[in-house]
Amino acid sequence: NEAETLNVIQSKVFPSAFQSDVNLLICAPTGAGKTNVALMSILQVLSKYYDPLTNKLDTSQFKIVYIAPLKALVQEQVREFQRRLAYLGVRVEELTGDSSLNKHQISNTQILVSTPEKWDVITRKAGESFSHSELVRLIIIDEIHLLHDRRGPVIESIVARTFNSDVYSTSPRLVGLSATLPNYEDVAKFLRVPKEGLFYFDSSFRPCPLSQQFCGITEK
Repeated sequence: NEAETLNVIQSKVFPSAFQSDVNLLICAPTGAGKTNVALMSILQVLSKYYDPLTNKLDTSQFKIVYIAPLKALVQEQVREFQRRLAYLGVRVEELTGDSSLNKHQISNTQILVSTPEKWDVITRKAGESFSHSELVRLIIIDEIHLLHDRRGPVIESIVARTFNSDVYSTSPRLVGLSATLPNYEDVAKFLRVPKEGLFYFDSSFRPCPLSQQFCGITEK
C-alpha cells in the first residue's frame, strides 16, 4: 500500500517543490522518496493547466522530461508515472536508443522519460527531430551525481543547453535528484539552484539505516 502521508524529506521539500517553481537540487539517500519529490514538481506544472471548473487538463500546453541513466530505470519510471497520472489523461512514453517516437507520437505525449544520451541527441537537433522545445516546462535529472561519471559530459551538455535560448525560448525548470554528495553546493551553482531550492539530507534519513562494522585482523 502507498503511504497516505509525506515522509520527513518530502514534507521539508514540499513548499519549494510544489508551491514554487525554482530550480531544485535534492540530495538524499537511496529509498528516501526522491521520486515523490519529482512527482510534486510534475504536479506543480500540471496545476497550471488544470481547469477545476471543467475538471479538464489542457495537455497541449506542456511537455515534461524525466532523464534517468539506465534503460531499465527509464522503463520503471514510465510504468510508475503512467500508473499514477493516468486518471488525468497524461501520456507517458519512453525515449531511449531502442525506442523512437515519430513527431506525431511526441506531439501527443506529455511526459518523455529518456536516457541522457537520447535527450542530448534530440536537443542538439532541436527544431528538426524535436520541434516542441518551447513547450518543455520541466526537466528532471535523476542520479545527477553521475556528473562525476564517464557520462558526466552528456549531462553537462543537457544542463548547459537548458539555459540556451536557441533551444528553449523559456528556460524550463530544472530539478536534480542525487545521492548524497560532498560538493552539493557546487552542483547547485551549476544548476542555477537558489538557496531555497537546495536540500541536503545525510545518511540518517535512510529509511533502512546501514550498520558499519570493523573487523579486527591480527597480523602474525
